[in-house]
Amino acid sequence: MAEKKMRAKIPNIESLTIGNCTITLTLDTRYRDESGKYHASIRFTVNGSRYFLHLGYKYSADEFDAINKADGRGRSGNQSRNFIDRNRLVELYNQYVDLVRDMYNKGKLKSVDNVRAIITGRISTYGSSDESSSPYANSFLGLWNEVISQKKASTAETYRNARDCFIKSGVYDAKDGYNVDVDKIKAWIAYMKDKRYTQTTIGFYLRAIRVVFKACISNGYMREKDYPFSASDPMKIKIPSGSSRKTDFLNVEQMTELYEFYVDGNIPQEYKHPKEMKQSLGMFLAQYLGNGCNLYDLALVRYDDYFDISQHKALRFLRHKTKDHSETGSEVIIPIIPPLQKILDELAAPAKKGSLVFPFLLGEGIDPDSKKARDKIHQENHNVADRVKKIAKILGWEVEPSSTFARHSFATNLSRAKVPMDYISFAMGHSLGNKGQITKRYISPYPIEEQMQYNSYLLDLQELKSLRQKDFSKEELVKMVKESMTKEELLSLLLDK
Repeated sequence: MAEKKMRAKIPNIESLTIGNCTITLTLDTRYRDESGKYHASIRFTVNGSRYFLHLGYKYSADEFDAINKADGRGRSGNQSRNFIDRNRLVELYNQYVDLVRDMYNKGKLKSVDNVRAIITGRISTYGSSDESSSPYANSFLGLWNEVISQKKASTAETYRNARDCFIKSGVYDAKDGYNVDVDKIKAWIAYMKDKRYTQTTIGFYLRAIRVVFKACISNGYMREKDYPFSASDPMKIKIPSGSSRKTDFLNVEQMTELYEFYVDGNIPQEYKHPKEMKQSLGMFLAQYLGNGCNLYDLALVRYDDYFDISQHKALRFLRHKTKDHSETGSEVIIPIIPPLQKILDELAAPAKKGSLVFPFLLGEGIDPDSKKARDKIHQENHNVADRVKKIAKILGWEVEPSSTFARHSFATNLSRAKVPMDYISFAMGHSLGNKGQITKRYISPYPIEEQMQYNSYLLDLQELKSLRQKDFSKEELVKMVKESMTKEELLSLLLDK
């Protein structure tokens, strides 16, 4: 009977425990080549699970034992091969000790998967035997899919389009796991520029992938220093801003001309659908007079309790775009000034508590986050933009208003009228963070009469001038002057004799 061969006893050159992880410099005795040598490895043991990182060197058990015992003394001293090898291996080992310690200090040392992902970019060996599993499971793209699943439909669509573009670019392969770095992002940007993606779209897509990077770091699959975005570091990626929209607005005179055209309703006979053109112009003006709200929000406005409490002088809604960002979302109160009331009289549904103001935009029974809702509003936006451009042409204008002009015009025209910036931000539902939000739930900082006064500056109509005649207190006058003038202008006024 053949004598059973005993496995060689393998020494550990270094071993250290940090939190729930033990890091050991040893040989991986699971694999031995034909010459009887094993991989020099760092063994990570976390909660009983092991991961061996091969260091690129092979030794027999005896050779590794000799390296372990090398101390720099003896005949060849510090020049001995064993001592040099030992220092090389210990230096590598210490680098990974520092990595594990950093993970532990930041609460990212949860499992062997975290260690493996940080080092190799993969949670497990590529090439799962499970044919039903996705090739992107346990990878950067797998986590991207998780991020998409947690977003509301409108945002998820952008993230999904960004992911599909990233895959199509060919800069990433399933084998890459979590190995996505600055060079890959730069290659993706080059691909998008080559395909003539707009600067705005590139910015959207980079913001989407930025969220995935943050999720990788949060889950412990990537280090903070590997985050590829920075506004100041020239070696990293700076996300481009969209093109400036400072010129994308119509002034008060132009908006007044559009409103008067709406009131007259003189659509030339060569246009096939005059009723639809007038309705779309009404929606464009309603967005403008409705504090610059978008068509999505206009489609969701209802006759609620606030409409009754205000004695039918105001409408209220929560901005759909930001409704998931906080407990209460961003509240918008629209004062119904006379021109807006005229549009409501002609286009809105009868005032019935709980019902939609403009049901023809979306309708009841449709989930506002569904693809069906997005597609319908997208089509309505297209109709409004297309028909308002035709009306602009009838008026002899060179400018072609788009769907964004209403919101930009509201902010720009009130700013030019020296309306306080605090009111403009309030009216547009801009988030103030936590500051003042709790108070806003109970007390509006601007009474309806004051809101009507400010919004009266949106159109140059005689009927609106009476809304501007108000007796201001000394404190109100001082506030308005301070907010509408620079220090230099104020000083010049005080010194003017």
